[in-house]
Amino acid sequence: MTPSTSPMESKAALREKLKKIRDQVDPALAETASQGVWVHLSRLQEFQKAKGIGGFASAANEINTYPILEGTLSLGKKLYLPKISPDKTHFDYYLAADFKSLVVGPFGILEPSGNRPAAWEEIDLALVPGLAFDIQGHRLGFGKGYYDRALPLLKKTALAVGLGYSFQIVEQVPSEAHDVLLRAVLSEKGFHFCKPS
Repeated sequence: MTPSTSPMESKAALREKLKKIRDQVDPALAETASQGVWVHLSRLQEFQKAKGIGGFASAANEINTYPILEGTLSLGKKLYLPKISPDKTHFDYYLAADFKSLVVGPFGILEPSGNRPAAWEEIDLALVPGLAFDIQGHRLGFGKGYYDRALPLLKKTALAVGLGYSFQIVEQVPSEAHDVLLRAVLSEKGFHFCKPS
């Protein structure tokens, strides 16, 4: 009889597996996928209605978010990006009017250079990075808990959308009581509202 694995052990194993797959994504597929997610998002009624979009600047091997960020700005919507707090305990969203003003943050990810955080209620739709997602709304992050702390601060009507490649949407993500559920997931293959189990 094999001992059952704890959610933490399961999360660690799934993290390693998904990182390996993500590191091997073909550049041509990556380019097609980044355009695909923008096409799906731009057609979404909830996105079209949203005035304030919480995005994120993609890091190496993440699905490229720049078509989404550029598209959001070109439509005249307000784009907000995370900026890690000086003590590295949390992030706030800051307005990003263009890409020229972005600076490299503590984890090597581009972030706004402003000094006045946005109010959380300004975000109508938030895109959330992760290593794995399931259609029940569970998300496997990078282990630092930034989004688990941030998502509850969004207004109740805000749509939190997990964003990644289609292979990152798995049957079940190991979950714990403190994990915050997403309301939807988006990949190059389409958009799905989550159905909590």
